[in-house]
Amino acid sequence: MHPCDRPRLVLVAAVASNGCIGRQNDLPWHLPEDLQHFKSVTRGGTVLLGRKTYESIVQRLGRPLPGRYHLVLSRNTRWQPQPDHAQHVQTVQSIEQAIHLANEQLADTLFVIGGAELYTATQDIADSAELTEVELLPEGDAFFPGWSPKGWENARLPNCKAGDWQLSKASGLRYRFLRYSKPKVNIKLGAAVLLAGDAKRFGGQPKGLLENQSGSILRQTVKALLSVGVDHVCLVHGGHAGALVPAVDGLEVEHLENPEPRKGQARSQQLGLIQLGDALDGYLICLGDQPLLDKEDLRRLICAFRKREPVVDMVYPESHDGKPGNPVIVTPELRHWFASQSQPVLGKDWRQSNPAKAAAFPTARPGFFVDIDSEDDLNAFNAGQKQEDRLAMPLGYTFQRSAAR
Repeated sequence: MHPCDRPRLVLVAAVASNGCIGRQNDLPWHLPEDLQHFKSVTRGGTVLLGRKTYESIVQRLGRPLPGRYHLVLSRNTRWQPQPDHAQHVQTVQSIEQAIHLANEQLADTLFVIGGAELYTATQDIADSAELTEVELLPEGDAFFPGWSPKGWENARLPNCKAGDWQLSKASGLRYRFLRYSKPKVNIKLGAAVLLAGDAKRFGGQPKGLLENQSGSILRQTVKALLSVGVDHVCLVHGGHAGALVPAVDGLEVEHLENPEPRKGQARSQQLGLIQLGDALDGYLICLGDQPLLDKEDLRRLICAFRKREPVVDMVYPESHDGKPGNPVIVTPELRHWFASQSQPVLGKDWRQSNPAKAAAFPTARPGFFVDIDSEDDLNAFNAGQKQEDRLAMPLGYTFQRSAAR
């Protein structure tokens, strides 16, 4: 299977100077900074691990790793997770089966988290590795394959980015984060972000300028697009350039004025696609008022686009109850069709007329479906976020109108 057609395989491990990674199914040190790093790297993803590693996690935590889906590799075909853990755990009999399952789930990354045999078996096919080097020489019974104090000499991942040595406040140990990687096999993407609405619903202020503590919706959307490797971002606005341009100051974007915003979103879409040019492999059509859209949403959508069938020209998110969402991605062929129409056509109208050429990406992620179209939407959104805070699941969004720019 070509790397573009399967999830990226990422090895995640903490390794002592002598290569030790474990002793009696546990870590031979206590390093809270590494545990936090592991959590941030794998959160929300799919992890592949051996049965003994899985059982040691459950023994230590009393449950599987929260917020992650587990594929547990076991030679024992009779082994099953506890019934109350089964929703988050699936057994596999081979690495190939694990990759296939992750592929079916449209996971863009599969994190390999141990033990030693599994690291050895996946080392040659891994796309990258996130390793924590711990300056320690512990005794152990599990070792990372090919490790030496000078570096990972037998790695098949030629690019290494080494962080600075740090001192753990909790344990006094020295550690550093290492990232090994292969050159990525990328596709070139562009994004047209549509912002040419007349802003009447918010007293003349564009919705994309609604802010929280992380900045405006527009700025967060653009940063997410750039973070997933979108090569060319074009913002299409109507008569509000004076307010919108400063909102993305310092970000690599192109601004395009729609001289006829009253012709509607279809014209903005057409102008944006024309401006992006014909040298890209895929084109995202985005809105500027989706407050929960983040880079993980975009990664999953791009992953679905890369895995589309040859006849498919548009990939779009769809909720489990059949509601379409945004953004969508189209092929160069469909981009050319949109650009050439004498009467601009909305993406949703094309999709409804060409169901065989439009593929739904099934997802429950709210970033694709939540937007803010009115004061009532804004009030309901803010109230919902406050409720999330009370449930200890803060998403950090309490929007206020931006000051005039």
